[in-house]
Amino acid sequence: MDPVELVRRSLRSQACLLLLGLAACAGSPSAGPPTPTPEPVVCGDARVEPGEECDDANTNDGDGCLRTCLQGATWVASDPHIHSQGCGGDLSPKELLDVSDSRGTQVTAALVWGEGYYDEQRYFTGNDDPASRPGNILHYDMEISHFPAADSGHLLLLGLDSIRFSPDPYRSPHSGIPVADWALGQNSRVVVGMAHGEFWPADGQFPRPPVVCCMPWDFIPNAVLGRTSFIETERHDGPPVDAGTDKLFTTVQNAGVRVALAGASDYPCIHHFIGNQTPRTDVSLDGEISYDRWLEALKLGRSSVVVGGSGNHLDLRVNGAKLGDEVRVRSGRAVRVAVEATAPVAETVRILANGAAVASVDLDSGHRSASVELEITRSVWLSAASPFARTSPIYVLADGAPIRGPASDICYLIRYLDHLSGLVRSRKLDLSPETDLAVAEYARARHELETRFTEAGGTSCP
Repeated sequence: MDPVELVRRSLRSQACLLLLGLAACAGSPSAGPPTPTPEPVVCGDARVEPGEECDDANTNDGDGCLRTCLQGATWVASDPHIHSQGCGGDLSPKELLDVSDSRGTQVTAALVWGEGYYDEQRYFTGNDDPASRPGNILHYDMEISHFPAADSGHLLLLGLDSIRFSPDPYRSPHSGIPVADWALGQNSRVVVGMAHGEFWPADGQFPRPPVVCCMPWDFIPNAVLGRTSFIETERHDGPPVDAGTDKLFTTVQNAGVRVALAGASDYPCIHHFIGNQTPRTDVSLDGEISYDRWLEALKLGRSSVVVGGSGNHLDLRVNGAKLGDEVRVRSGRAVRVAVEATAPVAETVRILANGAAVASVDLDSGHRSASVELEITRSVWLSAASPFARTSPIYVLADGAPIRGPASDICYLIRYLDHLSGLVRSRKLDLSPETDLAVAEYARARHELETRFTEAGGTSCP
């Protein structure tokens, strides 16, 4: 049986399910007098009741109160991975901001990297660049690329106080593990991600050297051990999240590892010009927009990958909870899943549970919202996908149980760590002199996954 069974009912006739995360609907034996049945909650009766954020008694999604009786999301369009120099580009901060602003981006992370590292250091201050203007923030941070430390994957380091990760960065280290730890030790706002999920094999095979570019070798161990907060795609065409990134993202989520999705241009390298199909990251952020608040929202997982221009957005809510949040319910109960989308054409939005479609809603063009109810039979992560966007998850825990499984996905991660360890030990992926450090960290991640594999009901991982 699928972990989530769709039960589509009228919201107006299922008032009990809208109460306070379903807790009031559970019912349990009691030695005292029976609890009075609460009055039904009806979305559309012009009264703001438990489980509602607003109720204006209409179906106009453009007036600040959605037809689902939730307030509309505030999307902050961002590019967490763009460059002033390298790949033939040489732009001043103002020129780079103009490029990013051409598609309505509000927060731009310009990343210093191995091409022009010593020259671009002058742009890094740890603060917003002076070229920033109201409604459009430019902030210099760092990508570990074209350094030996990028041999295990391209780290995205955001919110840094310093970019001097090594006394001799073009010689050592040869692994991103100590660099990620160095970054996370600077301050509490630092967010570490990994770029180029699109290069991961989508067919279930494991990557082998040599590779042309940018393989995220260490994403899985870094995610399991809590070093990375997001996986990024810069895909060229196709759906918002490419098959390789989706493979990485889905398998770690099914092991109970929580990371967010992000999309970026990597201009001028992956994308030599920025167009409508260039991925961006929408971050849901209420109130004042600042780089620190944007980082915090990204770390919390309040993000979506979006393509198709500035008029496309997608948001997901579960029992009112936001992207990245955790919702606790009793097994067998239903949750209310609400989607909010903006698109220039009519679209179908799919609801995904543990990566598989379990429901869908058809939305007209423009700004629209809708909701369905899903019966929860086990702990799952839920996300939404449209032709133009894909959200990060919301985590629904049934009876407090962690998300585990299918066991085959966790086995895939375990076998990859064995594969990766073999490559590093044999120097086919040469991380010396960090070989022993890397292999020890892979073993630590493997041990954690073995525990989760057993918890998922796995018995043998060939």
